[in-house]
Amino acid sequence: MKKTARWLLAGLLAGLVLSATGCGGAGEQDSLVYLEYGTGILEDGNYNTELYGINIKEPQGGDPHVIWVSEEEDPVNGGWYYMYSGGVGSAPEYQQEHISVLAVICYRSRDLYQWERCGALDGFCVGIDDEDWCQMHQWGPSVIRNPADGKYYCYFSAAVVQGYGAEGISNSSYDWDRLYLAASVSDSPMGPFDVIYDTDGATGKRIPTVNFQTGCNTQYPWATIDPVPFFDDDGTLYLYFNKHPDDHYSQWNGVFGMRMKTMTIPDYSTVTCLTQGGFVTASNTPGQIEEVTEGEPYFSDEIGINEAPFMYKHNGTYYITYASNGYGMANYSVHQAIGDSPLGTFVKPDEFSGNPVLDGSRYNFVHGTASHGFVERDGELWIVYHRNGSVNSYEEGWERSISSDRVCLVENAEGQTVLSANGPSKSLMWLPECVSGYQNLAQTADIEISAGTGAQYLTDGVLPFYEVTREYVMQAEGDVTITLKWQEPVEVSSLMIYNAQEVEKAFSNIADIRFRLAEQPEWASKPYDYAVIQDLKFPDRYWNPETEKYIVGGCAVAEFDQLLVSEIQITIEDGDRLMEYDKFGEPNSGLNLSEIVVLGRSGE
Repeated sequence: MKKTARWLLAGLLAGLVLSATGCGGAGEQDSLVYLEYGTGILEDGNYNTELYGINIKEPQGGDPHVIWVSEEEDPVNGGWYYMYSGGVGSAPEYQQEHISVLAVICYRSRDLYQWERCGALDGFCVGIDDEDWCQMHQWGPSVIRNPADGKYYCYFSAAVVQGYGAEGISNSSYDWDRLYLAASVSDSPMGPFDVIYDTDGATGKRIPTVNFQTGCNTQYPWATIDPVPFFDDDGTLYLYFNKHPDDHYSQWNGVFGMRMKTMTIPDYSTVTCLTQGGFVTASNTPGQIEEVTEGEPYFSDEIGINEAPFMYKHNGTYYITYASNGYGMANYSVHQAIGDSPLGTFVKPDEFSGNPVLDGSRYNFVHGTASHGFVERDGELWIVYHRNGSVNSYEEGWERSISSDRVCLVENAEGQTVLSANGPSKSLMWLPECVSGYQNLAQTADIEISAGTGAQYLTDGVLPFYEVTREYVMQAEGDVTITLKWQEPVEVSSLMIYNAQEVEKAFSNIADIRFRLAEQPEWASKPYDYAVIQDLKFPDRYWNPETEKYIVGGCAVAEFDQLLVSEIQITIEDGDRLMEYDKFGEPNSGLNLSEIVVLGRSGE
């Protein structure tokens, strides 16, 4: 829903001048007027999609991977985020083109929240020929654009049918023994992608371009899934994946990586183990994958599965993120391991130093937040991931939906920079500036607080969902006034005030918000010094008074017609607490605030 004329001066108070003390200099009586505003989400669920996004149960899908394609890179298809999700469809209308299976659902979006299906093959983007080897279990897609040829390469894992009959291809009766990595290519991010293959010299059959049994000379088939490519700054391509259980090597169900000679041909001598479930580090002799050395035990809420990797690089540091625990578990979550080269060694931070990166189970309002991809644009980093439709278990259904949240780079107690997500969120979030055109002007303001500590955390962009960011909050007792000042006036359209992580430290109400006007709005009947909002409520949708639980990451929102302001004062009074008493039965005076977001434009 776009902004409408309802964000106007409150008609009841139009033209009324009220006296106020304490708003200007000593002895002054400044004029103020009450502002009409919206609170973000309407009763019908609509909201201003030009400013905000919110995670809902759309679109459906699992194992997402996202890329941003600029118009400079691709004048025809650029200007969109493209997302690739697991999925298979029948292909009767394509049989004359010898396509037997449709795989990989392709979506696109302008803002990372509203997606439309756009794959060239009835919403799918990979057409598998009836002679291709990859007829079964097409999982974990990912896509990258190769700047050298301008083409798009889609990687996924798949299984060969039993009895395929090509040299070096498993004939095991166990499907998982026949899992290989597939590569495909297209001129468009929407496909259709054509499978790239090698040819078996004896039979002429199509076979995978990646085969670890033949490439690394293992005694038995070595099953792999979830490939994801990564170009390093020097242009070298790496491919990351995870070892899948099979009949012979199931104990090493972790993340591996290797350098690529071309977009489809590995350098098998570089295949390296990067993480193992339940261990801080892992390693092997590169290229020799039948033996893995495991480091110290790792106790940060993960068991013996590391899968669905992604590689992100920042300031020369490499972050391998992965899905920890099994896909059917509530705490299927995103963790990280950190290294100084693309093939490690990688070390996992503990739960106080950076893990998990994303996990809904600890708040019990969303589960299964794991398979994921990161996308960065204009310095803003986001994670796109799937979440389970049930907060109990997959036994209640396989429905999964796609969500998006910001990711922050924060410093842990050891001085190490780590990834931490602002989620999983179920409340309004501000859109990327490159999408909305609205800057978070709070980050350009000078900020002061009348009491307490941690003013700097109110404008750092971090929502403290995890142990590593737990102290990234403003803390105060009793009444507190927060003042944001700008050296030059700014145009403001929305204010978002994010609540505490702990319900005992949360607010239920913002007593007073005052905008010092730098010029008179068009609707003003006479000059005013301040526009005022009083008693801004924390939304009921985020709070359950019966259980005394609420959605972590919730915010109070005020949206209004644009104001040119030089200062904003936000006052929270001692009585504005969500919980009247703390968990020990004592009167509650403590207050934490996570973040203040001021959406608008520079007044220049």
